[in-house]
Formats: sequence, C-alpha cells, structure tokens
Amino acid sequence: MIKPARFLSIIAAAVALGALAGCETPPVAETADDGTTTVVTRGPVVPPVAERIAPLPSPGPNKVLAVVDVSDQRLTVVRGFADGRPPEQYHWVVSTGIERKPTPLGSFYPDFLSPKHVSSIYHVPMPWSVFFNGNIAIHGDPDARLLGTRASNGCVRVHPVQAEIFYHMVEEVGRRNTTIIVRE
Repeated sequence: MIKPARFLSIIAAAVALGALAGCETPPVAETADDGTTTVVTRGPVVPPVAERIAPLPSPGPNKVLAVVDVSDQRLTVVRGFADGRPPEQYHWVVSTGIERKPTPLGSFYPDFLSPKHVSSIYHVPMPWSVFFNGNIAIHGDPDARLLGTRASNGCVRVHPVQAEIFYHMVEEVGRRNTTIIVRE
C-alpha cells in the first residue's frame, strides 16, 4: 500500500511531467530597426534561445526561405509579402538526421505536401509534411522530446504546431516560390 504522502508526491511528479510534456512557450514577436518582424516559437521542453538570432533577408515578395542549420539544430523560416508588409521570420528547434542517416545538405524546392502523412517506411505519423529531395521532409514530430538533437532518419522534425505554420506558408506561396537550404 502506498502511503498518502508518497501518493501525493507521485501525483505531483506526474502532473509536473505532464505539464512539461505539453507546455508551449507562446510566440515572441520582435521588430528590428530595419522593420523586419521576427517571431520565435518553441515546442515542448525546449530550452529558451539565449542568443539573439540574426534575421535573414527577405526572400522576395510571396516567397518563403527555410534554412536548416544542422550543427545548431535550428530552422529559420522567412516569408516575404508583396503587399509591403515587412517579412515574417521564425526560429525553431529541430531534429535532423543521425550520423548514419544524415539530412542531405544543399538547396531544394519542395516536391510535394502531405498534411496527414504516415511514413511508409517507419509507420509513424509525419503531420504537415513538406517533402524535398525524395523521401526527406520537414514535418511535425508528435513526440517532440528529442527536438534539439540529431534523432531522425534524414528528415527535419519540428514541433507539429510549427510544422503546420510552415506547411501553410508553402501552400500559400507555392512550391516553386519556396527554397529549402540545409547547411552544416
């Protein structure tokens, strides 16, 4: 039989763990001197970004630029607008490919979009997938515990909420107006 004090500590730990597993840090918007807007969002249990992240230039009107930094496990997404609004910029923590199945480096256009994709190889959900370079995608990771570490089989995993934002950007501007750069 579990003693009441022990039971309460177990319940408190479970509640805290549950809160951590699903906690969201609200987006933070900053406007720089040059008029660009930077929106920084994080998924569950991701440490805050301490350093100031330098904004990328606008990719142009109605274009999206996504830059994956494999060494930093970060994804920066910039969207330009044709109506004169300053570009939007997002910085997200990701998981890229493990050493034996690295995320391919280079510059790519999306091949296709799949909002409710399930991997035919690994049989896991890949919500809000934006595929590039064959079977490699930027997609949501429903089990976002490993974000910030190399943990995938080549894909770029991001929190599902962030993946949905990126997916809709690509959907709105079009695949040929979206560039994905993966760099070391």
